[in-house]
Amino acid sequence: MMTDHGSNLCTPAKVNEQIDNVQNKEVDEEVEAQSEELDTNVRRSTRERTQTDRMLAYQREESHKAERKLMHAYEKWKAEARKARSQLKLDISESELATLIDSLEKEKDSVMNAYIKVRSNVTPPTDMRRKIDACDAVTKDIVKIAYERISGVDGGFDNETVKGHLRELLERDYARSVYGSTVSRISSKSSTPISQPSLNSILMAKRIEAAAELAAKEAEYATVIEEREQREKLRLLEEKQRKELEAQKGEFERLQAMKEVRAARARLEVYDKEETVDTVNQDEGLQQPVSPPTHKPVYLSSVNPTPNISSQSPNADVSQLAQAVQDSITLNRLPMPEPTVFSGDPIHFIEWKASFQSLIDKRHISSGDKLYYLKKYVTGPALKVLDGIFYRNDEEAYKDAWKRLLDRYGQPFIIQRAFREKLACWPKIQSKDSVGLRNFSDFLNSCKDAMPHVKGLEILNDCEENRKLVSKLPDWAAARWNRQTTQTLSETQDFPTFQEFAHFMSVEAEVACNPVTSFHALHVSEPNKEKIYFKVSKPKANVFHTKTVTQHDNSKPTGKVNKPCLFCQNGEHQIHECSKFSARSLEERRQFVKDTRLCYGCLRLGHSAKDCRSRHCCNTCKGRHPTCLHDDSCNRKVRSFSAQSPENAHEGVATMSLSVESGCTPVNTSMIVPVWLSTHKDPVSEKLVYALLDTQSDSVFIECAVCKSLKVDSCPVTLKLTTLVGKDSLMSSERISGLRVRGFNSSLIIDLPPAYTKECIPVDHAHIPTMETASHWKHLATLADKIPPLQNCEVGLLIGYNCSRALAPREVILGTENEPYAVRTDLGWSIIGPYFTHFEPQSSAAMCHRVSIKEIPAVTPTDVIKVLESDFKDTEGHTKVTSQEDIMFLRKLEENIRLNKDSHLEMPLPFRKRPYLPDNKPLAVIRLQHLKRRLMRDQEYREHYVTFMEEVIEKGNAEQVFEEGREGERWYIPHHGVYHSKKPGKLRIVFDCSARYKGTSLNDHLLTGPDLMNSLTGILLRFRQYPVALMCDVEKMFHQFHVDHADRDYLRFLWWRNGDFNSQPQTFRMTVHLFGASSSPGCANYGLKHLAREGERLYPLGSQFIMQDFYMDDGVSSIESTEKAIKLAEEARQLCALGSLRLHKFVSNDKEVLKTIPPSECAVDVTAVDLALTDQPLERALGIYWSLEQDNFKFRITVKDQPATRRGILSIVASLFDPLGFLAPFVLKGKTILQEMCRSGMGWDDNLPADLQSAWEHWKADLVNLEKIEVPRCIVPSGFGRIIRREIHHFSDASMSGYGQCSYLRLENEQGDISCSLLMAKSRVAPLKITTIPRLELAAAVVSVAVNDMLKEEMNLADAEAFFWTDSQVVLGYINNEARRFHTFVANRVQRIHRTTTPQQWRYICSDENPADYASRGLSVNNLVTSNWFRGPKVLWEKQIPAPMEISKQLPIGDPEVKKVQSLNTQTVQYSCLSDRLTKLSSWSKAIQAVARLIRRVRKDKSHNHSTLAERNDAQCIIIKDLQKQTYAEEITLLRKGKRLPRSNRLYNLDTFVDQDGLLKVGGRLCEASIPNAVKYPVILPKEHQLTKLLIADCHEKMAHQGKGMTINEIRSRGFWITGVNRTVASFVRQCVRCRKLRGPTEEQKMANLPSERIEPSPPFTYSGMDVFGPFITSKGRKSNKRYGLLFTCFCCRAIHIEMLDDMSTDAFINGLRCFIAIRGAVHHIRCDQGSNFIGARNELTKAMEEIDTNRLVTFLAEKQCDFVFNAPHSSHTGRVWERQIRTVRSVLRSTLSQSSGRLDDSSLRTFFYEAMSIVNSRPLTVDSLTDPSSPEPLTPNHLLTLKPTQALPPPGKFVREDVYARKRWRHVQYLAEQFWGRWHKEYVSNITTRQCWHTPRRNMQVGDIVLERAVDLPRNEWRLARIIEAVTDKDGLVRRVKIQFGDRNLGKDGKRPHKPSVVERPVQKLVLLMEAA
Repeated sequence: MMTDHGSNLCTPAKVNEQIDNVQNKEVDEEVEAQSEELDTNVRRSTRERTQTDRMLAYQREESHKAERKLMHAYEKWKAEARKARSQLKLDISESELATLIDSLEKEKDSVMNAYIKVRSNVTPPTDMRRKIDACDAVTKDIVKIAYERISGVDGGFDNETVKGHLRELLERDYARSVYGSTVSRISSKSSTPISQPSLNSILMAKRIEAAAELAAKEAEYATVIEEREQREKLRLLEEKQRKELEAQKGEFERLQAMKEVRAARARLEVYDKEETVDTVNQDEGLQQPVSPPTHKPVYLSSVNPTPNISSQSPNADVSQLAQAVQDSITLNRLPMPEPTVFSGDPIHFIEWKASFQSLIDKRHISSGDKLYYLKKYVTGPALKVLDGIFYRNDEEAYKDAWKRLLDRYGQPFIIQRAFREKLACWPKIQSKDSVGLRNFSDFLNSCKDAMPHVKGLEILNDCEENRKLVSKLPDWAAARWNRQTTQTLSETQDFPTFQEFAHFMSVEAEVACNPVTSFHALHVSEPNKEKIYFKVSKPKANVFHTKTVTQHDNSKPTGKVNKPCLFCQNGEHQIHECSKFSARSLEERRQFVKDTRLCYGCLRLGHSAKDCRSRHCCNTCKGRHPTCLHDDSCNRKVRSFSAQSPENAHEGVATMSLSVESGCTPVNTSMIVPVWLSTHKDPVSEKLVYALLDTQSDSVFIECAVCKSLKVDSCPVTLKLTTLVGKDSLMSSERISGLRVRGFNSSLIIDLPPAYTKECIPVDHAHIPTMETASHWKHLATLADKIPPLQNCEVGLLIGYNCSRALAPREVILGTENEPYAVRTDLGWSIIGPYFTHFEPQSSAAMCHRVSIKEIPAVTPTDVIKVLESDFKDTEGHTKVTSQEDIMFLRKLEENIRLNKDSHLEMPLPFRKRPYLPDNKPLAVIRLQHLKRRLMRDQEYREHYVTFMEEVIEKGNAEQVFEEGREGERWYIPHHGVYHSKKPGKLRIVFDCSARYKGTSLNDHLLTGPDLMNSLTGILLRFRQYPVALMCDVEKMFHQFHVDHADRDYLRFLWWRNGDFNSQPQTFRMTVHLFGASSSPGCANYGLKHLAREGERLYPLGSQFIMQDFYMDDGVSSIESTEKAIKLAEEARQLCALGSLRLHKFVSNDKEVLKTIPPSECAVDVTAVDLALTDQPLERALGIYWSLEQDNFKFRITVKDQPATRRGILSIVASLFDPLGFLAPFVLKGKTILQEMCRSGMGWDDNLPADLQSAWEHWKADLVNLEKIEVPRCIVPSGFGRIIRREIHHFSDASMSGYGQCSYLRLENEQGDISCSLLMAKSRVAPLKITTIPRLELAAAVVSVAVNDMLKEEMNLADAEAFFWTDSQVVLGYINNEARRFHTFVANRVQRIHRTTTPQQWRYICSDENPADYASRGLSVNNLVTSNWFRGPKVLWEKQIPAPMEISKQLPIGDPEVKKVQSLNTQTVQYSCLSDRLTKLSSWSKAIQAVARLIRRVRKDKSHNHSTLAERNDAQCIIIKDLQKQTYAEEITLLRKGKRLPRSNRLYNLDTFVDQDGLLKVGGRLCEASIPNAVKYPVILPKEHQLTKLLIADCHEKMAHQGKGMTINEIRSRGFWITGVNRTVASFVRQCVRCRKLRGPTEEQKMANLPSERIEPSPPFTYSGMDVFGPFITSKGRKSNKRYGLLFTCFCCRAIHIEMLDDMSTDAFINGLRCFIAIRGAVHHIRCDQGSNFIGARNELTKAMEEIDTNRLVTFLAEKQCDFVFNAPHSSHTGRVWERQIRTVRSVLRSTLSQSSGRLDDSSLRTFFYEAMSIVNSRPLTVDSLTDPSSPEPLTPNHLLTLKPTQALPPPGKFVREDVYARKRWRHVQYLAEQFWGRWHKEYVSNITTRQCWHTPRRNMQVGDIVLERAVDLPRNEWRLARIIEAVTDKDGLVRRVKIQFGDRNLGKDGKRPHKPSVVERPVQKLVLLMEAA
């Protein structure tokens, strides 16, 4: 029966269990399906990407790792669960249960975290999810049982009950996988018979558990069902709403149709009524027209026809009537016509006039109404014409208005001029600009239509006008029109008319804009269209902040004159701030900007938007344009498109992007807090702004508008910004100093470092945390009332980490994962993280604040003038300095250059040190994507790029890489294409080796090498020497020199194989030196010259040609004869072929030379024409145009349209390439104009002033005349014959405008014929600093000397005689002077002249004949051509140059350049030996180096390399021998004679001997030791010599300034024995400044004597010390007050007095003093300190003491005949007499206040003060005889306090013991006082006579000593350096206080301090002496 009962009990449970299993399975499957769908949605990216095999393998590997970690965590948890179950069987304590719970939950959390990582990668399998569910369920079961045990629910511990509960855990399905074998064992045990009561209890418990589980499952099932019902209800509700919406839509359509039906019915009724009326009227015989409806406009009456009914039948009348009504209704539905608005453009005047007269003027309205309409439809400048007209409203006023308009805009001449000006200003149309072509065609058609109506437009038919129009067309369109024009001329002999040209343009525009087959349509597919549109509307990049080097602008901004507004001419604001300008419509504002040619970026003149460097930031959309030009419609389009394409958002970011905005709403908040901003100058005026606290920026930025409102001074600077992607950009800004900030609800002031201005700080207001942000999160809810509400202000401040105090977190509140956290700084609370409690789709907006800035020196007018003034140095000319890096470069190449198997020279990359580089492939991928977008846009560019790349790969200059390569030796180089400006269509690929990644680039590690290139000027000069000219070029020179295999992985790049842009880019690497590497020019030049040196023996001519006449890859030379030229060309080709170099593009003026060269090696321009040289083209010889036909140099200047500003003028002047100075006089005039602009301090974009406008226009117009100038290439005329004499003549001159020189070569042949030609010239503007004419003349003479040296060297004219001509007699006097001395300027230049010339070479020429006068004053082109500039003066053409004129060469009396003669008594010092001379050197190593150089000089070794080890050893030996010779001469003499030293000799104990080198050494006892001989037998040195000190210093520095012992060991290890070494080294270490700085103790001085106030009897408190302590908190009612204690200490009797201060105001302090004086009597002297407890200690007390008015305090005490004295700062030891009393009082108060319950009131605190005062005054002054019961009562301050008289007078009379018994009471009192003072002298004063420290007098510190100030709160290396400027001497003659002045590193440009130096007073105990004063 029991079994049956048991089965009955079990059966329902089994059934319920099966039901639950089925339901749970269904629910689990549904949950799993939803989970899989959710996982898929979470992992699905918004942008589908094609994953590579490597990426898939990596993801699989990561997944496997995560799964292994999960299973490891799961096994650990399973073990912990089993362990927990086992522990629960035992009777364990509550702490053990708590530990069990924590351990199990910790392991469960580890499992869950690992599961989350697995789930983020892949969808977990079903068995894994079941394990996770089992983990969660089992953990909950065990924790539940443990908590029940802790709470005592189960009562006491029952072993059977506990085991029953634990056994139930095993029966759960999910537990079987956890407990495993335990479950099976329990099952086997349960099968054994058990007692009946136990079985019943178990079954009952199981039933209860099953019932509970069933209830839980039913509840879960009900929840699932309810959720499904809710979803169904929601679906039905949405369906219902949709149907209702469709019904409403249908109802709306029905009503609309009904409305139309009713309208039609109404019209029909109208027609019926009209028909009835017509019938009645016809019956009555009346015929009247039908009038239109009453609402018809009057101006349409003429349009409506009046039907003629009389002649038609009734049916026809009805139909006509119906048609008329229908027409009337149709016309009423049309929009009302209006005239256009006329703004003042004459082109639109005719059409506007016609529309106005048709619609307004012909109406029958009054003149006043017509004037009203006229005003309405006229605007802009046209409206200003009518000013004053509208005060009247009569007919005359209307006619007068029209007359003004007709006169101003209606004249045919004005209209046709407007048409022609617009045509002339039309920009040139680009070849692919189809829209621009169509716009031009439309305007041509409008001109054609206007031609019959505008007189004068017929001039457009002229061929010259047509040529101007054709110049605007693209090249292909111009070519087509040229073909058509030629055809028309051949057929009709007439030039095509303008109408034909307009028709031609219409056809071409229609073809170019064809939407199907045009170029634009074929090359822009749909995806690309979207991409292009996105590019146009991409978000703007906002760069606003930024490791910070400075050069200030010298001009102060406060003195700058503001320019008036360009719109309203108001000088108080600029145009972007003009309210009148902003009030105009957007179209009018844009039109004004266009008409006045303002920049669209900054609204300034002088440049265009593409060149703008100071763009404004729009406050509305944060775009890079002024706010007044913002277009809302355009902004909406941009944002809507960005919202639709989030996946492309990152492509729209510019390279320097810090802010990328799109249409998505941000859901995050940041560290943005409201702050009050003010300045130090005006702290009261505060401005509320939001501040962005940016931990990734190193500077502070402030918005320009905020800076302007604060009215703070600023200094203009230029910033170099480095943003997140590493791109650098320049930005103009201003630096602001003196800013301070405080929090919104805080009074704490924070000083800001210097800030930089920015137009705007691009931060979204939605990122500002608010109270609502905090209330969204539970853990931040308490902050809701601490965060200020949203303020109506801008984000005007950005604070970087250079202000760490503002960013320091004071408190942090953290949330869980993915929750925001809050940070409290001194500026307030901020919240960082998501705004909402649920995650929304992430915005594509990204604000990246990570910028580093650096101030760069501003380019000032002085810099420009320096460039203009010093294009040719006066001193030494062409000396090239070789650095150590250059030597390393040459050594690397020399050792490693070789000829490889391909016959190419192979060299390594010249690294400074082989670098370990990061993997920059991500950067290369990004740059490649940018390149791909450009390639897809430009077909021609793509074709050229692919061709170049395929050629590089095909030739083997690049190879594909398949292996990864070694880590750290891979570098991927981005690349881009560049077109040659002079060679259109030629693309060159440049590899960007300067591209930085993680702070480094390839060029950072490469050596550039020395300058191996020949002088450009020298090559051109030699090019003019001989008749036969030859020019060639090395084909792709860089690519002919290969790179070592070991270095090629540094030259990797990415490219598409075979130009297939749809495939994945492949990795290639260059095998050659490439364009873009900083080392390539040096390597190529070295390789070329190495090849020439190697082949010099076989090919001497070719080798010389390459070594001397090559400039990079261009060879230019001239040769004496044709035969030699042919041989030179052949040798050069063969020599280059040795290194696989190809010489090609040969050009020569000799046809015989060209015939010997293969046509393939000749230049294209030469091979394309006849070799007869009848029509040879212009060639460029190193930048100069060379005409082969005429064999002369020409000039072709293409002047770009540049604005008349400093920037534009400098661009044009600098574009004139004239290395030989042929155009020097003409260029000087342009330089002069630019210098005048710089002199006046004009800005870069300021317009040219009116006084210079004319000169500039003339100079600019003269540029076209440069084509007239022709300079013969060869300086030897054709057929001149043999030259027998060469002379070089140099002319120099100077003026106030400039100075210059010109040099001529004069040749003479055998027949006596003369030839003279200009070789070269130089001209410079005069310096801005006023300089005398003689000095300028002398500078010009120096230039002539330098040019002469260069000409002789470069042209090999050593045999040519040189002559120098000047028209300055003063200069000739300077040069011929031999007796007088000059000042430095003249002396240096005269010395330079004398170095290479003699006075006999200098001659005088009058100014009229001096050609250098042109170089000093300037000349126009026409005058230059007709002058003697190119031929030289007449005197050079004479066969015999006349003898020089005799002129006075005496210097004028009083010449300021001549020094006055002064007689001086001089004394020379004779050095007796070498060692005495070496004492002037500063180190031992320099002494050795100097002697080593002398040894090399003696050996006549002229090498400049570093000294070798052998040389340094020899030098050291010589120095020691000389030193020993001077010191130990007697000892050396005795030893050399074989005698021993006498016993009295100081070296007797050293067993000295003289070695084979003659050195005196120590013998010693170490002969058998295995140590170096130098240590066995050290060299003896004297201790007192300066060289010995240098040796000690060298050893001491090598030991890093360690102690004496280490220094001595170093000396001994070097093999030196210094006599008395211990004292010598110890003395040196003590005097070492570095050691003093690192370890030197502070100074001391003997303790001062006690002052008389402490040892002479005086009434109490006559001499007192004072201090303040506190505060103490008292209460009065509900109010709390701070009270302070004022302590006075008597110097004499050590008594104290305490007064309570209500506050720390001056009045309270004086009241305390008054109370003290009133109670204790008169006070003569009060002293207090300035230490930490009074001036600078506790913050609260410091603030309070700062508020005290010290002057009032001193004045009050002075009135009381009392001195108030401060101790020296930081000398707390001088106030110990009262400092010790404060500690005693605090001790008493602490014990007293501890007994008082509750808070004190003022009276209680005052009582406690007095009690403490009484207790302290009762303490004994001495401790003597305290234990002796027979001794007198201990002496205390209270013994004397009550005996003090009212006046501080000495006690009258003499008192004896008998007076004790006298009747006079006062004598009794005086007797007792006498006893007190007697005991005071004996017991107290005698005990304070000893010094506790500082017993010995030390050196007094002196003025000029250099010291360190000890700072307790700073590390020693940060102690400040100071100099003593005053020493205060005490009465005993010792210095205990000094005044010091601190050093200042911030010096001005003049080397002076910008601020007054800081001077403070300090005790000597706070100073460390570094260096004694001299």
